[in-house]
Amino acid sequence: MGAHILRAERGESRKRLEQIFAEIHREGGEAASRRWRGHFDRIAAPGGKLVLFGTGQFGQWTLERLGRAGVEPCCFSDNNAARWGSRVQGIEVVAPAEAVARYGGSASFVVAIYNGSTVRRQLRELGCTHVLPAAALFWKYPLQFMPDLGIDAPERIVEQEAQIWECFLLLSDEASRHELCDQLEWRYWLRPEFLPLPQNAGELYFPDDLVSANEEEVFVDCGAFDGDSIRSFLRRGRRFRHLYALEPDAANRRALQNFLAQQPAVVRDGVTVLPYAVSDRDGTLSFSASGNVSSQVSAQGDGVTLECRKLHSLPWSHQPTYIKMDIEGSEPEALAGGGELLRNSMPVLAICLYHRTEHLWQIPVLIHSLAPEYALFLRRYAEDCWEQVCYAVPRHRRLPE
Repeated sequence: MGAHILRAERGESRKRLEQIFAEIHREGGEAASRRWRGHFDRIAAPGGKLVLFGTGQFGQWTLERLGRAGVEPCCFSDNNAARWGSRVQGIEVVAPAEAVARYGGSASFVVAIYNGSTVRRQLRELGCTHVLPAAALFWKYPLQFMPDLGIDAPERIVEQEAQIWECFLLLSDEASRHELCDQLEWRYWLRPEFLPLPQNAGELYFPDDLVSANEEEVFVDCGAFDGDSIRSFLRRGRRFRHLYALEPDAANRRALQNFLAQQPAVVRDGVTVLPYAVSDRDGTLSFSASGNVSSQVSAQGDGVTLECRKLHSLPWSHQPTYIKMDIEGSEPEALAGGGELLRNSMPVLAICLYHRTEHLWQIPVLIHSLAPEYALFLRRYAEDCWEQVCYAVPRHRRLPE
């Protein structure tokens, strides 16, 4: 039965989750290990040649990880004609039709963009024989790729079955429970075209169907980057009392401040920028500052030591009513450091889940342990496991069903 369990007719979510785990246990650990470790080679072109499609951040990150494994692609390809004929990190960039003409029958075309289904279809229509999602590389080169970006060995799901059930029972609607099931099936069998379409990406962090508006909103943006979430907040016509932007990466913070400098005074004067990482302690930590969305707390770091703060120890001049976190895998520590704030103020939470596979079930369980009055929801705004968010909504902000 595999990854098509109840795919056409999803049915009742509890029965579906029972069937997923029954199928996992029938396969057994040894068979599962052989399957995922050999997954790439079964669907890839013989000979090991690779073409990387996508020269953006994900593509360049993939190239860097392949380099750690001693693998160099034949070329990059991209739909952006402005990049054709250039080089990215020393690798030639060619047009899709040219890439397929050169390598369509002899290389694996790995699509390294976050919403890759349209490009995979494009390459097949051009005549490419072996078209793969970038996620397949994680299982081919686990030491270089995993556990980043929410993809890990399927054994992680088996090991944490009890907590997955705990998460399932905490979720507040069938859409969330089916999203959990969808993700478990996709992550265990890694079939690229399995998942339903994502939610409207324009609602990322601000779902129209879950959270009521608040004209006195105090929005806290943890991992503010260059202000992209604040831009989304403002585009939606949201009224607010105050905005807090926490961004520890200095380059990102400069971009954020440049954006704010261009805003009307009524917006600019209502934003406080804080140079802190959020964590479960007050102090300092090692930080990998990349100057883009992947800046993150790191055990190794890159020589940058930054200040970190617990959420409930920050001197709020306005009490938070809505907290968003996209902090590259440090969400559990940041939540743990904000437990007192969550219990006392019950702000809406929008917490990213996709940086580690176990965050899918661990973060909802953690939020419940800190403040059990929240209603918990899962929503996804991109293909595969990316742009997945847990919303924790207090009773007074929930929209009627």
